Amino acid sequence: MRRKRLNPVVAFLDLWWRYRDIAVEEGLVARGRRDVAPAGAAPGVDALIASVDEGRLREAVYRLSAWPRYPGDSRWHHAASAELIIAGFREAGLEVREQAFRYGPLRGRNLLATVPGSEPVLRPLLVCAHYDTVQGSPGADDNASGIAVLMECAQVFAGARFRRPVEIAALDMEELQEPPGEAGLLGSGALARAAGKRGGYAGVYNLEMVGYSNGPGGQRFPPAFRHVFREAYRGVRARNFRGEGLALVGLGRGKRLSRRLERAAEQWTPGMPVVPIDVPSWLPIPDLLRSDHTSFWLAGMPAVTLTDSGNFRNPNYHGPGDGPETLDYGMLADAARLVVGAVAAHASEQPVD
Repeated sequence: MRRKRLNPVVAFLDLWWRYRDIAVEEGLVARGRRDVAPAGAAPGVDALIASVDEGRLREAVYRLSAWPRYPGDSRWHHAASAELIIAGFREAGLEVREQAFRYGPLRGRNLLATVPGSEPVLRPLLVCAHYDTVQGSPGADDNASGIAVLMECAQVFAGARFRRPVEIAALDMEELQEPPGEAGLLGSGALARAAGKRGGYAGVYNLEMVGYSNGPGGQRFPPAFRHVFREAYRGVRARNFRGEGLALVGLGRGKRLSRRLERAAEQWTPGMPVVPIDVPSWLPIPDLLRSDHTSFWLAGMPAVTLTDSGNFRNPNYHGPGDGPETLDYGMLADAARLVVGAVAAHASEQPVD
């Protein structure tokens, strides 16, 4: 989601104030699930990763990005995309719930499914991605790619047996909405507020544009990035600024989730570079607050965003050229394997909280 450049303090206050004004409608509306055959022995993490299907990811991106999904002037397509996601969750055998919310005259809905844990008293993990687009863009990278990985997690995790519950959420209205003015991150704000009343999430893994790659010289950075995040910059420079792999944007305590993802990448996706960007809580850089991880960070929950960096790599960002034929589906499959591995390992381990 692109935002005009603001003073960091002003940007933080703007997000915090807007977060307070999101009204969450009480209760969740159940949409049911498709009956599936009882699972046998629960698969291990390696088996879960092996079940990631690149063809299924490609199909999801093509179906979702057949039309723009801006809720303002593409309401039918926006609603149809929500139904595709609901069908995918139900096909995996998961019960689907809807969370309705409003912000001024705007109305939105988040789509939720939960993989139960053997110790349901533990705080759940969250894997999330937004499903809306800006006006006029089919949004293959932004963010059908993230939703495709989310739906793949639903398919892969449905037969798993974790200690900790894992919630899967397709979030609405991440992009800027009109009216009332520049309001974004609305669905994540609604979910973060509701989750906070239940004790919050133990960790939030947010997917924001995870399918675009290009060649040498294709990776760019926000102003002053090279000075603030020197190690990350040197790593990309050593690869001749190739636009490949994913950045891991961790705010505050979210850097612990970044470390988990780094370890998962070393073990399961060694061919895909990952670049951790650890943002201190006292340094709210606007360009690193542009996705749904920010809402959970504001609510005090550890959160990380996986991203290909959007407009700092993809020339089709927020435009009509952001089509499914432009994506790297091998990279998208690796992104899915990375998330599946990290989240499965996190949800399966002996809890410390």
